[in-house]
Amino acid sequence: MPKKKPSAPVPCAILPRHAVILAGGSGTRLWPLSRTLFPKQLLALSGDMTLLQQTLARVLKAYAPENIWIVTNEEHVFEVRSQIRGIDPSLDSHVLAEPLARNTLPAILLALDRVLPKTEAGCAEALVGVFPSDHLVADQEAWVRSLELGLELAAKGRFVTFGVTPDKPETGYGYMERGKALGGGAFEVLRFIEKPRLEKALEFVRGGRHYWNSGMFVFRTGEFLEAVEQFEPKLWDWWADRAERPMLQSYANLPNISVDYGIVEKISGIAVVQAGFDWDDLGNWEAVYRLGKKDAAGNVIQGDVLALDCRDCLLISKGGKLAAVAMSNMIMVQTRDATLACPHDGVQRVKEIVALLKAQKSQLVESHLTVKRPWGSYSVLEEGQFYKIKRIEVLPGARLSLQMHHHRSEHWVVISGTALVEIGGEERLLVENQAVDIGKATSHRLANPGKVPLEIIEIQSGPYLEEDDIVRFDDVYGRVK
Repeated sequence: MPKKKPSAPVPCAILPRHAVILAGGSGTRLWPLSRTLFPKQLLALSGDMTLLQQTLARVLKAYAPENIWIVTNEEHVFEVRSQIRGIDPSLDSHVLAEPLARNTLPAILLALDRVLPKTEAGCAEALVGVFPSDHLVADQEAWVRSLELGLELAAKGRFVTFGVTPDKPETGYGYMERGKALGGGAFEVLRFIEKPRLEKALEFVRGGRHYWNSGMFVFRTGEFLEAVEQFEPKLWDWWADRAERPMLQSYANLPNISVDYGIVEKISGIAVVQAGFDWDDLGNWEAVYRLGKKDAAGNVIQGDVLALDCRDCLLISKGGKLAAVAMSNMIMVQTRDATLACPHDGVQRVKEIVALLKAQKSQLVESHLTVKRPWGSYSVLEEGQFYKIKRIEVLPGARLSLQMHHHRSEHWVVISGTALVEIGGEERLLVENQAVDIGKATSHRLANPGKVPLEIIEIQSGPYLEEDDIVRFDDVYGRVK
């Protein structure tokens, strides 16, 4: 690793501390619950709160709300804002949206634009913690204690990560090997190891010198930006020019690179704090089973499930009755439109199912039958080659964009509530059992002027019925390109 001059230590209490929560992932290892448009961090997999909400609640134990920044992408921004309002409404304006995914290093720099003033890059200093939003952490107070140690080390110029002592030979995690002790349960990092073979993972568990890489970091902004300038000059040029043009203007041209590959594995003097808390990245269904509350037969059951003579199974239903008979060591997860069944030792192959569905261009990878939108939601009730039937719910006071479609016409029937409909520039009110037709290439908008939810049935007909056949002219949620 290249050597660099050490930075002068700064008392930890003097430097302002900021937190960056990364909530832009779209992983599908927990398919069929996790989809591209509704990924793992937006799901409640352990308790009543989603993983994102649990992360935010934990970070609030160590950071002031005004110094917390959540980075997601445009597809998830409205749901992320909706979820964080349930924890702290003041953070609504602290959700930053990437126009497209460019991995964790550009996302962190996007957040640093809010942390540091738009002056010469090295003029200001802060302590920044970076936290994934889709991991499970137990013992919140122990997490805070580990974080405080990391902040003290970062204030002295160290780039700090947090390592979890492995309790099994996990081949799906990255590892790090510890070196010289720094005191208080912290060590220098000798090297990083990516997803080892099983034999190596067993060796790491037995040896006691390796940790899982938790993906959490703490650093001083000066140290971080110096590393970006040295190892990722294209990203540095983009950052250094931020006072001259909007950060998102050239975002699509940035390299797609993680903070690990971009700088962490290249700089010297990295420290690892041995985590004093239980951690899991809930990377597959086996992890959800392992951490779930089990009944007398060892089953973890969620939702509308009827289990007869089953043992050591994970049985989840999010749509309809799931009945299981004489099953053992099985994973069964049911949604309204898909069901997964596999043995415990087959969970790593779920990614193969997702890859096959992607190759088939299946919407089962992208979204659920019910899709949340900033104005409410819609559910697909039935569809065929030339038609699709939806149930649309519009929240009180909300309205959809002014839009039109090239390839489909639509028929709306009001089921409950009052609809304000604009078609071709003319407005009219509709109430229960009233209907209206919208032809192809006709501008239209739906709004709910009432105080109760509006529910309509929409019947689409035409040769192409996908969501990308929407031309928006005006939108209160900023989705007009």
